[in-house]
Amino acid sequence: MSAETEAIGARLRKVREDDPYWTRGELARMLRAEATPEELPRIAHVTSLKDMIKQWEAGKWLPRPRYRVLYSRLTGIPETELFGTGRGALPSLWLAAEMEGDFTPDDRERLDLAASRPERVDLVVVESLATILAAQRRTEDVIGSVPLLEPVRAQLAVIASMVAEARGSVRAPLVDVAAQWAQFAGWLHGSVDRHGDAIDYLNTTLDWATENGDQAMVGTVMSWKGHIAARAGQIGSMIGLSQAGQRSRRGLGRVYDLYQEARGHALLGDAAAVDRLTSTAQEETIRWGNAEGRPWEYYYAAPGFFTLEHGLTYRILGQSDPARNATAVELLSKGLEDLPAEMRKSDWAGDFSYELGRAYLQAGERSQAAEIADDLEELALRNRSDRLAGLAVTLR
Repeated sequence: MSAETEAIGARLRKVREDDPYWTRGELARMLRAEATPEELPRIAHVTSLKDMIKQWEAGKWLPRPRYRVLYSRLTGIPETELFGTGRGALPSLWLAAEMEGDFTPDDRERLDLAASRPERVDLVVVESLATILAAQRRTEDVIGSVPLLEPVRAQLAVIASMVAEARGSVRAPLVDVAAQWAQFAGWLHGSVDRHGDAIDYLNTTLDWATENGDQAMVGTVMSWKGHIAARAGQIGSMIGLSQAGQRSRRGLGRVYDLYQEARGHALLGDAAAVDRLTSTAQEETIRWGNAEGRPWEYYYAAPGFFTLEHGLTYRILGQSDPARNATAVELLSKGLEDLPAEMRKSDWAGDFSYELGRAYLQAGERSQAAEIADDLEELALRNRSDRLAGLAVTLR
């Protein structure tokens, strides 16, 4: 949720709870009663509307224009006062990230119309959305996750409205882009350790991917849930979800899942399983190296990425098998050196820097680890990342 949606949600709740007090069910019935006969077929039934009111008041979504009109009629409060903005202001969120490339004034006009009239979405709008999402992924590599959290949440709320109205030939491509947007939101929230929010967004991704029969995306959700399980220390879930990802994905995405499973076994000190999985991952990296991946898989093909994954796996195994620490330092150092310059500034590259520092500590190189902590502190400040700052403190 964004600061804007939270503020609007709090305002809507205050209106409902002020004298006279209404339950959400009562409010749902009264909103429907305000609809004209022509409007009523497009208004949700009481049970669904009650749930929608709960989401609006929690600041998770913004009411669509048709519901804003009903709120204003019922309460006598102008829409601009209730929602703090006119209907056309929300689409400015499409430009929240640094856009590079093909987003034109015509695209902006189409998105303005699509946001106010979700039923009017066409394939050109879908293409514009895909352009924005691709730019935001690249932007996150440069500026970190934190600045994108609120824009992406607000954008996704509008896209969900579009999906609710979409039908015919435009629905499948729109659902595809929407699933990727929810996936990106899940990644961003996981990156800042908001695991509950991350799982919620990934569950939305799963719903839309299942509708489209997109098994690769289903596999990605399993894999990323495995990543979150790893952060939470749930090793069994980490391994099982990584295996589920392997069953649904091919290409470099499957390579990532092999390394993630290997990390799970490294945490258990199972060197034989680690060697088996990393060997398979190296073979499949060569096999799939030139294959074209899905839009979100571009960083798997980045020079150094899987070298980092291998090094991280050995760093973890080095806790129980000290002979692996020197190799971990070598692999992590080379992986970071080989990464494209813009990716080295990302939050996730900071995670690997932290792991290199830990590998140095495990190898007894305290001065080297201290230098890594300095670099990590600087990156945390640049990216406004409390999480990376905490890792720097932990490393010290």
